[in-house]
Amino acid sequence: MKKITAMQIKGDVVPPLLPKVARKKSVFRICVLILVLPLVFALILFRIYGVDTKHESRGSIWWPERGRNLIPPAASEITLRRDLLDHYAVYTVTEKELNVFLDKRFAPPGKTLNSFSERLPADPDTVGIEIGPFGWEVTKNTVSYDYCASNGGVHSYYHDTKTGLTYQSSAYW
Repeated sequence: MKKITAMQIKGDVVPPLLPKVARKKSVFRICVLILVLPLVFALILFRIYGVDTKHESRGSIWWPERGRNLIPPAASEITLRRDLLDHYAVYTVTEKELNVFLDKRFAPPGKTLNSFSERLPADPDTVGIEIGPFGWEVTKNTVSYDYCASNGGVHSYYHDTKTGLTYQSSAYW
């Protein structure tokens, strides 16, 4: 004999429960989606922030202008690493080209800048020490240039006057 419930008497029919297999498939799909989305997001962030990129010239850098315009146009053999609020670069440029770039880029509005006169020689205690994420080694021929941008960012350029190799550290705010 079949039991009749109060809902059946009123005319409301209760749909049958889904089989357990169908419920398990739905739960599995939702769990996979929850796991895959953060993984894809993490891979995208790793691609942007965790990989050094190499470029022949400044023109081949695909970064936003904010980071690209801090590298001298004459720079070559560029290696870049970008973090969330800063970037690091190693490239080759002559000191004259670097000074022309710094004079133009960091001069206060309406004033001229003579970056060559502002350069500082390497601290003798730091010669031979590696700095930055690329392991750039300070040599006795290293000079440094430090500038603050109008947005409060700090930009440091370490240049080896003998080889032309330059290490740059730029922090944004």
